[in-house]
Amino acid sequence: MKTHRVLWLIGLLLTCLVAYFNQGIIALDDYSEGVARFIPAQQLSFAQNIETTGIRFPFQSLMLLLLSKLALGFGITDPTGQMRFVLLILGFTHFAIQTFCATRFFKTEQEKRMALLLSAFYFVMPLLYTRPLIENMSGAWITLAAYAAYRYQHELHSKWIVLSVFSIACSALFRFQAGVCIFAVPLLFWILKTPRGWIPFFISGGLAFVLTGFLDQALTGGFHRSLLSYVNYNLEHASSYGTTPFYTFALLFLGLSLPPTFFGKYPGFLWKERYQRLLAVLLFFGVFFISHSLIPHKEERFMIPVLVLFLVLLTPLLVYWLEAPKGRWRVIYFFILNTVLLIPASFSTPQNNVIGLVQFLNHHPEIKRLINYNDSVVLIPRAFALHTFEVLPMKPILAPISLDISCDSVIAVRQDLASQDGWQDGSFKQIAEFKPGFLEALLVKLNPRQNGRRGSIFLYASPECNRG
Repeated sequence: MKTHRVLWLIGLLLTCLVAYFNQGIIALDDYSEGVARFIPAQQLSFAQNIETTGIRFPFQSLMLLLLSKLALGFGITDPTGQMRFVLLILGFTHFAIQTFCATRFFKTEQEKRMALLLSAFYFVMPLLYTRPLIENMSGAWITLAAYAAYRYQHELHSKWIVLSVFSIACSALFRFQAGVCIFAVPLLFWILKTPRGWIPFFISGGLAFVLTGFLDQALTGGFHRSLLSYVNYNLEHASSYGTTPFYTFALLFLGLSLPPTFFGKYPGFLWKERYQRLLAVLLFFGVFFISHSLIPHKEERFMIPVLVLFLVLLTPLLVYWLEAPKGRWRVIYFFILNTVLLIPASFSTPQNNVIGLVQFLNHHPEIKRLINYNDSVVLIPRAFALHTFEVLPMKPILAPISLDISCDSVIAVRQDLASQDGWQDGSFKQIAEFKPGFLEALLVKLNPRQNGRRGSIFLYASPECNRG
């Protein structure tokens, strides 16, 4: 038990360190629909947040803005500081919920310890726990819903049905698609042959639907208005975002299992006994996985809400190989590879180049214009900016020496463009370089043509200007 507490505290410390040191934005729309809606707190209001929500339900952004306003109330005025505060709260909350549930799906100390190791130290979890993603924020509630269904499976008490249903409703407040897990609950009744579960299921389901509808009406002016708008939009436009094969997510989870760890025969493994106990987890994961696989538009991040459930399902297999003398190499290989990936995945800041650029401008308020050469900077994360500055596009040129810019202007040039378009011939002075994080730098090396935008960004100024 003492070992369990020590591991939990180390995992929590790691998550908090990631929250403090890594403010990266995983995807571009995380910025426009996420960070920019709650940072900086002093320039945003709850009313403005609701008015600009579009087809999305503003619940998530309002919760995040509430946290950043709380940081502002504590005297934190710097946008980066506010971001750290929000990420710390998210990291602590999600880590606590996910690790609490993951370990309680099991009875033996060996399984509990393995579930804790996976949910706390699996290489992508410290970063994901701390990100203001709708997928991450809904995921904690899905795990809680699956845990409540698991308790119902073994205790047959109606209160667990009610908790599961309301947890699914809370999950859907952050990401509507998470609501599909509601179908896992009646499937559980059918397999367990417990028809009495239908009564609390329908009562709690109806109440949850009404309450979330009234919440939507209070925020947007219509009963489930956001849900209807979101469904209609996706029916019309989802296919325009690109489609991938139905097996996309199967390949994703295969890769996440860190092959060939689980490839092999399992002599003596009691499949039915081990996984019958996890029936609720299997149903929640299966319903979510299958329903998302049937939708043409797929992104890897869509599976984040059930990632911990996936790790829970891997736990009995890792314990089996740990206890099998000839299979321990698999567990050793799994955790060595996981450890190698853990540090760069946790502390390699996504979008580090553009965040560093804005932080540089924070220290140089005399810079009023950022000239963006040939879309070198795809994303300008203004939420991190302490001062306003103008962004001007610049088309490709043949002779940078012919440019005449004032000292209140700088030019941002992507690394690959700087070398091929003559920016390094001495006509302009390079005053800064903003490098990508480790993982993004690796992506640039592996595929520079597709990932050039992730590379370093150079900042140039007129040679007459005394700036460094």
